[in-house]
Amino acid sequence: MNFEELKSKIEDKLKDLNVEVSGKEPNVVNIKVPRENIVEAAKRLKILGFDHVKAVTAIDYPKDRFEVVYIASSYSDLNLAYFLVNLRTNLPYDDPRTPSLIEVWPSALYQEHEEHDLMGITFEGHPRMGERLLLPETYEGLPPLRKEFKVKTEGINA
Repeated sequence: MNFEELKSKIEDKLKDLNVEVSGKEPNVVNIKVPRENIVEAAKRLKILGFDHVKAVTAIDYPKDRFEVVYIASSYSDLNLAYFLVNLRTNLPYDDPRTPSLIEVWPSALYQEHEEHDLMGITFEGHPRMGERLLLPETYEGLPPLRKEFKVKTEGINA
């Protein structure tokens, strides 16, 4: 399968979910999906053969929005193993929550938890949202990977 065939197949499979599909040859397909459709989009991608998440990351666009990106690939289908699918959703800055995708891709468990701890994004349905992963249990304040976070340095207002 080549890049254009894959892109076309994905567009067809997700056409009713209000997605934007673009790509960067030779092997990266980007899919922007509204958060209310992200679980269904992930399920359909899994049916297509994208059976695991390599990474989950979040981007902070200060005072505007967050973007959560799931980078999926395939272990089981060697024709797809070369390709990466970036499933993206935007979250309002004042409401940074989205459904968890661990029911679809269990490999997202740790990575969603990390984004919650360090970026403050809530993944609804994730079993560990109430506990810390990397930060101390006593940590209070802005999540440290947000752009508006300021490092407190003694004697210096950084």
